[in-house]
Amino acid sequence: MRVKKNILIVSPTKIGLTETFIRAHIEQLYGNVFYLYGWNLDFKTQCDVSLGELYKPKSSVLTKLKSLLPHYIYFRLAQKRKKNYTKEALIKRYLQEHQIDVVLAEYGTAGSFIAPVCKSLDLPLLVHFHGFDASRKDILNTFKKGYQLMFSYATKIIVVSNAMKQALVGQGCPETKLLINTYGPHPDYLNIKPNLESNYIISVGRHTYKKAPYLTILAFQKVLEQQPHLKLKMIGDGELFDVSKNLVKSLGLENSIILLGGLERKEIIKHLQSSFLFVQHSLVALNGDSEGTPVGIIEAMASGLPVVSTRHAGIPDVVIENETGFLVDENDINQMASYILKITDDRELAKCLGEKGKAKIQDHFTMEKHLETINNLIYAIV
Repeated sequence: MRVKKNILIVSPTKIGLTETFIRAHIEQLYGNVFYLYGWNLDFKTQCDVSLGELYKPKSSVLTKLKSLLPHYIYFRLAQKRKKNYTKEALIKRYLQEHQIDVVLAEYGTAGSFIAPVCKSLDLPLLVHFHGFDASRKDILNTFKKGYQLMFSYATKIIVVSNAMKQALVGQGCPETKLLINTYGPHPDYLNIKPNLESNYIISVGRHTYKKAPYLTILAFQKVLEQQPHLKLKMIGDGELFDVSKNLVKSLGLENSIILLGGLERKEIIKHLQSSFLFVQHSLVALNGDSEGTPVGIIEAMASGLPVVSTRHAGIPDVVIENETGFLVDENDINQMASYILKITDDRELAKCLGEKGKAKIQDHFTMEKHLETINNLIYAIV
């Protein structure tokens, strides 16, 4: 049995409901896993609360002085001492005190931040890109210099699709350092048996510009013209949630489109079980933001649901057209509506697409394989 390594996982913010892949890394990678999150990645600003928790003076002298000094003098001394602890210094001390063997940075932005610290300690660094960090124009401009240092120093750069790999090659990452390792679903999804005779269609994903929930709604409006008995359940929250809510209301579709907000996995599974089709209209947002490979689509396929989505980012790597689902060009709501109607009218086709989709996930995209790839990288490092 391999000796467990001390693994530090870092991410810009605390993981949310939809970031199941990062949670899996924290909970299931082989080793002693530590997790840090929550700085804003701007070297010029103060540490926020979570990173600030690393600031724990070893000496209690200043604390003792608090009761003896006037408040304003104590405050100035405390601030002066805290300024000596830059973000980089705090992280460096943490790495040394916990004898970290390897760092896994979730998102390129986190990798850019921590790369100089790892380099100063000659500490191996793996960086896992996920989506916006490889595509958003403002991110690529802001972190251009940091990405170059990170590309040069990192042991390996993990991406989740062929499209993302090519995007990072275009940003200057050596192709030899890039490894495609698409996510896998939680095993619970593989046990789902969807209700292919139901009238429920489902969409799972945050309400953001790159997932374009408003286009899914508009496509479904066209579907209702021919199949008014169908229902669309949309799971997820996000910046455009109120926009989606207002659109549904303005179209008079409150009885046909159900906005459920963000849900935990157990609740999502219940809704997948009662559905016969999964839809998602991902696209490149105006700011360049793109998907990696949407976890919601992988989970839907693992559940045995056929998929109607777009030819966007890593989606064609997973959804095989006319075999596990149907894909349309970005913004083509007419074709999306047509494919939804096609599957609605032919439930035997829905069953066939769903079964082939589940088989594809079982053969190529399991969480076990995803984690095994990362573990192998970690323990190949001497």
